[in-house]
Parts: sequence; C-alpha cells; structure tokens
Amino acid sequence: MNQSQVFLDERVRIAAEAFQFLKSTTIGERAVFMHAVADEIEKLGPELLETAHAETALPLARLTGEKARTVGQWRSYANAVALGIYTEARIDLANSETGKNDIRKFNLGIGPVVVFGASNFPFAFSTAGGDTASAIGAGCPVIVKGHSGHTRTSTIMAEAIAAVVKEFGWPEGVFSHILGANIEGTDTKIGAYLTGHPLVKAVGFTGSYWGGKALFDIANQREEPIPVFAEMGSINPVFAFTHMLQERAEALAKEYASSLTMGVGQFCTNPGVFIAVKGDGLDRFKNALALEIAAIAPSTMLNSGIYTHFEKNKTTLSNQEAVTVIAESGIEASQGQGRARIISTSASNFLKNQVLSEEVFGPFAVLVEADSAEEVLTIAQELKGQLTITIAGTAQDVQEHQDVFNVVKDKAGRLLFNGMPTGVEVVYAMQHGGPFPSCTDPRFTSVGPDAVKRFVRPLSFQNWPDEFLPVELKNENTLGISRIVDGSATKTSI
Repeated sequence: MNQSQVFLDERVRIAAEAFQFLKSTTIGERAVFMHAVADEIEKLGPELLETAHAETALPLARLTGEKARTVGQWRSYANAVALGIYTEARIDLANSETGKNDIRKFNLGIGPVVVFGASNFPFAFSTAGGDTASAIGAGCPVIVKGHSGHTRTSTIMAEAIAAVVKEFGWPEGVFSHILGANIEGTDTKIGAYLTGHPLVKAVGFTGSYWGGKALFDIANQREEPIPVFAEMGSINPVFAFTHMLQERAEALAKEYASSLTMGVGQFCTNPGVFIAVKGDGLDRFKNALALEIAAIAPSTMLNSGIYTHFEKNKTTLSNQEAVTVIAESGIEASQGQGRARIISTSASNFLKNQVLSEEVFGPFAVLVEADSAEEVLTIAQELKGQLTITIAGTAQDVQEHQDVFNVVKDKAGRLLFNGMPTGVEVVYAMQHGGPFPSCTDPRFTSVGPDAVKRFVRPLSFQNWPDEFLPVELKNENTLGISRIVDGSATKTSI
C-alpha cells in the first residue's frame, strides 16, 4: 500500500468517525454551521474570482453571480434543515387498551459522502456546491474530489469550509478535500477508489454520462451497494408548435439562440434539440435563427478537454447522413473557442439515427423538421430521460397536442411552458434531475433545499424510553419542528 492510498484511507476513516459526531448534532446546530460557511465564502475577496476566471475562462460577472448563488444555497439549505423538513418526524403513540406499540421515526444522515466537483460551475456545483451543502445539512461528512479544471479555485473553497470546521471545534473529518487523478504509481482512479471504499455510503456527481455511469456501476458492484446521485447528460429538447411559431417565430429564435449559446453552451440544461412541424412559421424561425447565430462571437471554453470533445462531437453530428448546417457563427474561432452551429435534419432521419440525439456539450443544436404532428409524437415517445423538456406553444397548442404533453411528463424532471431551460432557480419547487440517463435516480433533485433528501434514511424506534430518543422524537418538542403525531401535523409537545 503506497502513501497515496494510505492518505485516502485515512481521509475516509476520519470521515466515518466524524459521522458519529454529526449524528449527535441537532438540525439547528448544523444550520448554524452552514450559515457560518456561507459567511466565510461571502468574505472571500477578488482572489477567488480572479483565480476561477484564470482557470475556467468564465467571465468575472458570471463568477460573481455564481458566488452569490453558492452563498445563497448554503443559507437556504440551512434554513430548510432548521425547519425540520427533512427530519420527517413521525410519532405513533402507544395504546395500552389495544396493545399498540409506541413507534417513532425520523431521518438521519446516511454516512460519509464523496462529492465530485463539476467543470462548468466551479463554485455552485463543486467543492462548496449544493452537494456538499446538502450532505452536511443531512448530517453526513463530505469528501470532495476536486475537479482538475480548477484545482486552485477548489482549494480556496476547501480552505474556507475547513476554517469553519476548525472554528466550531468539529472533527476534521467533517470535510476533506482531495486532488489528483490516479493513486500514485497505479492506474487506479482516485474517484473510483473512493466510490468503492467500504466506509463511503453515497456519492454526489455532476458531469458526463460516461463518468457518472462508471461510478454508478462501481457502487452497484460493491459488496454493499450504495446510492450514486449522478446528474449526467441531457439534450433538453424544445417542442415548438404551430400557433406559437406563427405568432412569435422571430422572438422565439432570439430566445433560443441566446439560451443555446449562453456560457458558450456549457450548461447541463442547454436546449440542444428543437423539434417542429414544417411550415411558414418554422421557415421564419430558421431564417431568424441563422441571423442570430451568425452574429454570436465564439468564446473560450472551460478547458482544452471540453473544447476538444466539443469539436469532435460537433463534427461527428454534422457529418451524419441527411444533415445540413443551417446556421453558424460568422466569426472565426481561435483555438479553444466554441463556435456556435445549428444543423437540421428530418424527423425520420432523427428517429433512425441515434447519434443525432447524443448530447454535444457546447453551443450546438439539432433542428428536427417533422412532416406531421404524428412524427412529433413519435419523437416524444422515443426520447430518453431528460433534465428538461420545453413546450413552446400557446394554450391552444397545448390543448391540441395533449398527447405530446402527456408523454413528455414521463421523460423529464422539469417541464417548461415557454421560456428557456438554462436558468435553474435554487428554490424548494425546483426539480433538477430526471429519468435515466439524465440522472441515476429520478426521485431526487440536486438543486434546491430538497437536495438534502438524497443523503438521509429513515430509522424507527419502538417502545424506547423518552430519555434515549433523539431530540427530534422526544415528547417535548424543543426544536419546535412540525411532526406527525397520531396522523396529525403539530408542533406541540406530547
């Protein structure tokens, strides 16, 4: 066993020990800790933004907004944890006359969680991102595998969290930060090793389908399988209907082009496929879209690996049979810059060629021209799971195409009625996660306070003396949380 492996084993071991400590903390204590982390991140000065800009090429304005979003995530998740929402305390009192037992149930943390940083959100989906915040809120220690695309940014964020752990006097194992690709001197990936470690109890991942699926497979081949909450690829199709195209073809083209090229197309909710029936409205949309795309200047992508994959995948789809390039940026791109392109194909070709429905991470889209509403319905039926699906239509369009509307309910985590999917709000009602292959578990979200649900499990106590019960289930409700007692919601003590 080399030093690298010894180090990893030690980080997992102290995380497992820290889990025993976190089980003794209340939801209120964890919420205070989370607000302190938010304060610490908020205090980070220009060095954080400038470092992230240098490592990712993301604009400073975008990074400033993402930093604020990250702080907001920690605060909103902390407030939700303090409310006891994810505790889900249930109490069914004993009845001596009927012989009914006293049974009480609540949720507690699942154990040490490995979190993988994402390339495209160095703050909000990485070291101090929503996975880390929600896991700690659930009472789980976190081991972050920092992303290679922004290691210095990741380290700054890790130091901020570690400082709060030290300030609170909590065990060091509450939070660990690990960098690197392979275990030294071996071909074993650090991420794979951590996922397979018997003391690790869950994984949070945002990234490619291949990366997430590999972790999922490792986790399910363990002697003790564990959940992997992986948010992976999605083409986020837009279904545009006749009345909407007749009324707003040019405006819709402008909205679509803006969403598609936002952040050089490097969003997991990028609307990569546009589907509509042929006609005058679609022709107007195509003409307007070509003008919009032509005027959008190429911009530097996150890193050379992402740029290389973008160019390769863009070329692969563009070279498929019966495909035409209908729009492209009129400005030449330098090395490392993503140049927007739209290709077009028929619905029949799209349906028979699975390559055309693969995600291209970057400013690229496929416009699918259908001959009939029946072809549109078939596409909806054949779609794989998606993070989002957008219905671009009027109320009359939806009424006329209830069949499509009903089908897409089974295909996505979030359905939009007009607008574009690239904005993912951090709110309770957000669902950022969909059926496979967009995610490995469609029951959960990775954005919004409900993300905490991923990292808890229920535990029942039968006939236990009050003094030994967790504080959430004691007769006296000192936390002031809402509990279901004998079938009724109440905050009063028993």
